[in-house]
This record gives sequence, C-alpha cells and structure tokens, in this order.
Amino acid sequence: MALSIEDKKQIVTDVAELAKESSSLVIADARGLNVSEANDLRSEGYKANVKFKVAKNSLVKLGLKGSNYEGMDDYLNGPTMLAFSYEEPGAAAKILKSFAKKNENLDIKGLSIDGKHFDASEINKLASLPTFIEAISKFAGLLKAPLGKIASLMNEVPSKFARTVTAVKEQKG
Repeated sequence: MALSIEDKKQIVTDVAELAKESSSLVIADARGLNVSEANDLRSEGYKANVKFKVAKNSLVKLGLKGSNYEGMDDYLNGPTMLAFSYEEPGAAAKILKSFAKKNENLDIKGLSIDGKHFDASEINKLASLPTFIEAISKFAGLLKAPLGKIASLMNEVPSKFARTVTAVKEQKG
C-alpha cells in the first residue's frame, strides 16, 4: 500500500525531530529481523533512551537535511533502520553492536556523532564511550588519587617524627 503525501510529510517531520534532539545516530540494515526480535531491540532501546525508526531512504534523506546527520546518504541504501541516542551518545551503538553479535540479520552500516560520519568499522569506538556516570566516576578517581597521596604524605611527617623520637629515647634508654 502506497503512502499518502500526508503520511510521507509526517515521516519526514518525525525523522527531523528525532535527528534534532539526538546526540548520535546509528544506521543499520534490519532485513530479516522478525517481529519478536524487533520488539526486543525496541525494548532495549527504550531502557537506554534510544529511539528507532524505519522509513524509506528518500524520506530519511529529507528528514536529515539541515541536521548534524546530513550527508549520510552513502549509508542509506536497502532497508534502513535508524537508531537515535539521546542521553548517552554511545547507547544506540552499544545496543546494536550487542544485538548484532547475537543476530546475523542485523548489519550495521554507519554511524554519526557531532556531525562526523563513520562507517560500521568504527562502531566499537562509539560503543565503548563511557556513560555520563562512568565518565564522572573516572574523573573523580583521577582527582582523588593525588589528594590521597598528599594526605598520606602529610600523615607521614608526624609519624616519622614520632618514630624518630621513639628511636632516640630507646638509644638513650
């Protein structure tokens, strides 16, 4: 059944809105996914604030015009599924990479973050980005290490003095 002009306009608008608010995009070929697999993927995406969209490539190109994802035309061939990440840029990449390992029917074509487009071979870089909480934790750990060393050094001065006084006392004994 052919889409009406109004349906096509709505799809272009939906894609444009998804693109405008997202932090990254992963494009995949979902040919061969059955309904339960697609639902599992959407369920995983829902938990990580990732939104999926399947649409005709010509409508996707129109929807991506003027966004950070404009120019991803090389990856828009064949059946295309878009995965937009919102809170964490690597969320969609992590979900799709993990899902692709278990299911050979999902093929990642390309990805984009901050206006830079990459082919599927770069998925590991995006998927390995730490979440915001992980990044803050690592940063706090980096800040804590020097402070811990300073504290132990500051504590060492009186301890060393006390040991010296004790050693002198025992010598004079």
